[in-house]
Amino acid sequence: MHYPVELEAWSLRAASRLESIRDAVTREIGYSPQTVTDVLITNPIAAPNGLAWPLLDTPRIVFYTEPPGPDEQIGAYTSWIDLLAVHEVAHVVHMLRPSRNPLQRLVERFILPLNPITRAAPRWVLEGYATVIEGRLTGAGRPTSAMRAAILRQWASSGRLPSYSQLNSDNRFLGMSMAYLAGSAYLEWLERRSGPDSLRRLWTRMTARQRRSFGEAFAGVFGDSPERLYGQFTAELTAAALAVNRSGELHEGELWQETTRNSGDPAVSPDGTTIAVVVRRRDRPANLVILSTGPPSKEEEDYEKRIARLLERDPEDFPPMRSKPLPRKAIHSYTPRDGGDIENPRWTPDGRSLLFSHRQPDADGVLHHDLFLWTPESGESRRITRLGDVFDADPTPDGASAVAVLSRNGFSRIVTVDLSTGNVSPLTEESLDVVQSHPRVSRDGNTVVYVTHSKGTWSLTRRDLRSGAARTIARGGGNFASPEWSRTRPDELYATLASGGHIEIHRVLETGESSPITRSSGAAMQPAPAPDGRVFFMGLDPDGFVLRVADGAKTVSPSPPYDPALIPALPPPGQPLRSFASQDLPAASPYGAGRQEFTILFGQNFAPAQNATEVGFRLGDVVGRLDTIALASLGRRDAQRGVAVASAWRGWPVTVSAHLFKSEDRRVESDGAELRGSWTRHFPAGLVAVDGGALAADPLTFGFAEVRGQMRQVRGSWRAAGELEVAAQAGDAQHYRVAGGMAMRSGSFRMGMRLQADEVLDDGILEVGGLPSSILPRSAYSQRILDPALPPGTLRGDRYTGGRVEVALPSLPFTTFYQRHQMRSTRLSLAGIELAVRSGPLPLLGLPALEMTAGGARIFDEPLKNDTKWWFGVRWLP
Repeated sequence: MHYPVELEAWSLRAASRLESIRDAVTREIGYSPQTVTDVLITNPIAAPNGLAWPLLDTPRIVFYTEPPGPDEQIGAYTSWIDLLAVHEVAHVVHMLRPSRNPLQRLVERFILPLNPITRAAPRWVLEGYATVIEGRLTGAGRPTSAMRAAILRQWASSGRLPSYSQLNSDNRFLGMSMAYLAGSAYLEWLERRSGPDSLRRLWTRMTARQRRSFGEAFAGVFGDSPERLYGQFTAELTAAALAVNRSGELHEGELWQETTRNSGDPAVSPDGTTIAVVVRRRDRPANLVILSTGPPSKEEEDYEKRIARLLERDPEDFPPMRSKPLPRKAIHSYTPRDGGDIENPRWTPDGRSLLFSHRQPDADGVLHHDLFLWTPESGESRRITRLGDVFDADPTPDGASAVAVLSRNGFSRIVTVDLSTGNVSPLTEESLDVVQSHPRVSRDGNTVVYVTHSKGTWSLTRRDLRSGAARTIARGGGNFASPEWSRTRPDELYATLASGGHIEIHRVLETGESSPITRSSGAAMQPAPAPDGRVFFMGLDPDGFVLRVADGAKTVSPSPPYDPALIPALPPPGQPLRSFASQDLPAASPYGAGRQEFTILFGQNFAPAQNATEVGFRLGDVVGRLDTIALASLGRRDAQRGVAVASAWRGWPVTVSAHLFKSEDRRVESDGAELRGSWTRHFPAGLVAVDGGALAADPLTFGFAEVRGQMRQVRGSWRAAGELEVAAQAGDAQHYRVAGGMAMRSGSFRMGMRLQADEVLDDGILEVGGLPSSILPRSAYSQRILDPALPPGTLRGDRYTGGRVEVALPSLPFTTFYQRHQMRSTRLSLAGIELAVRSGPLPLLGLPALEMTAGGARIFDEPLKNDTKWWFGVRWLP
């Protein structure tokens, strides 16, 4: 296990349980791999997650330490560490079972270290099975949660369950989650139908000596194809969902406003005249909008005018039937300049501003929760905290401070935040075992209520801000989330309660008594009480959450009794919550340079006048602190021939790299070394990168410096990014470069432009054309303008200007471009298509940085007029 020092407490807690978790997982799956697994602990995006890379020789797991809240899909757990570890360890154990076919074993050992399950099973099987294991071994997780049942029930009763072909991947709302939710439910259904060992038999058949496709292995266990049985599963699920909905009268409230996808976090203003809600769309930045809570008079008037004009033009036409409220026009809206998400907006007591959380990067690009204050009338947005790791804040009645959640290094606690200075003061003790969420301050400012997770249950806790005394006011019978104080009675709360497969809004008294105000077909979440007694909330819909409203004083009939015959429209019967034994650990040791691992590398460059094959190896550690590559290039024509060794050390704020090479092509022979230092600093809307160093080579020796800046900004549905680069070198060759560009993207449409100007002094020469080789350092190409469609040296001179325009269209994997090169009075232009992949080092997979390009272009000017050129190139960097 590898972890940064600040995450040591979380990491050691996880490490102490991993062996007992692994033992439980191997017993359940029926296979025990002997390979040691590397586990990396991190928290790069301030969000809960985990990853597994089931490479047969070097399996990897990544844990994100951020705990989930109660209203998330993974919010039902006994311990976040246990749930995360069981799921990811299940992935590794499941996908490390080797093939029993001798030829396949050779392929797995020397070519592709993935077993037949990993290669052949669809995504819904891999994610669904790990989800089954997480529920079975922890007694919690998605399979036993009300959230999975509510989503499947709502999709089924609406006729919107994914088809079998959509089960792996679907762009619709929650489409990517269906591999976990519907996939796990389908596997459980198959197991109930064919016996408790049927899934084990499936894995055994998939890894058998007799090679089989997934469909063949599946049919041999379950008697029919996965597509046909999935159809039967969805039919039974739909019948169960309809039975649940018919078992009692529904009270879903009134549809007040349609929103999209994962929109939510509603908050009614202090005077009740407006409501703020975060609107989230696919491929677009989050938008915080303010809507009037009054009747949509202007929208109705505009609608009637449109209908009148329609009938005036065609009296025989019929106006459309209205089944939904008219879309309301936003009074104000706000999108962060960097395009990130907006979470948990809350009005200040004067009703003039909204306090919300928004993640910001530190100097290394790691995201942290921070608080911002937006004033709609002036449009001003002010940052309150800086890398504070605080969110879900609620202002106190005096408007001077707020009560919030601080989540840092896996620990959770409730804090107060001074809204003028950003200073944070603790209210509760930090804990790995107790997760605290969603604090809300009473109207008199004396009490705060929040949700506490302990021993597998989310309960409501009331804390006196003067004395510090705390007590549980609602526990048991389900999991609470999103408490909000009533705006009409000071002793009442509204909260989401998940129980028995149903997620509803409840009115909760301080005595702990609760009664539902909704009875929905799917889920009712995130209550937002108004002063007039109404309660706005988010209702689950297959196209996304929608804003609904209900009478907060009305009590509706409770959800019907639990019926196990209606699984998975209801969750399976509850199982005892399970904890895993801890073991004593050896003392941790400093990481240093890490354990060095060996990976073979191959590359191929094919372009006009160039053809080279590269072969070598990477030696590096699992974190990527020290990366070394050694390569040989077997080139023909103008391609590079030679060898190189390059290494990069990332253990300091400045990355230091060295590159030794011996190279020749048809025109020049060169050998030497590059020494480079690189420093990057991230900002909320961009970054600055500085490179400097020296190239000592035959025939040229020089020093160089490069400065590059990037800026990002959001305007409406467009994301804009700009870049400026300035480079200079001095010594045997003097060269100056200025380059800049910008790109704009909306959804999957992107267009960009880049301009570049170069000049060399002292009889230096600039060259246009060619693909880069892995054996030459970057500074060796400083006087070359690379273009894979052109042979090296197509244009030569001492002053260069050029530009490129490119467009990426939706659903197309490649970019179309137009490129122009000019050396003083000589001009050469071309247009074509290109597929480019650029990746930083991937040490978890044993890979260095990669630059790959493939494409073709038509040339419009001499000396290659009307030629069409094709290329493919791979370049490795440490």
